[in-house]
Amino acid sequence: MISVDVIIGNRPPAPRELNLMQAEERNHPNIARAMHDIEKSMQALHDAPDDFGGHKGQAEADLRAAYISLTKALYFRLWKDTH
Repeated sequence: MISVDVIIGNRPPAPRELNLMQAEERNHPNIARAMHDIEKSMQALHDAPDDFGGHKGQAEADLRAAYISLTKALYFRLWKDTH
């Protein structure tokens, strides 16, 4: 079983959940790659020196929302199959 809290990022996955998630990522490499690219983008924005008039913060929020949407998409069937 995989918890919704893991899917939306409220807690890290337990070892069994992590194994299930990694298998699902292998089954859908394009979505997994997009998720990892967003993680890199979020880190790059976080490391940027200025808030850019609030636009940096909005971009960070938008990336976080996109990451959560992709996570939900990737793990939806896995979550559905375990409930």
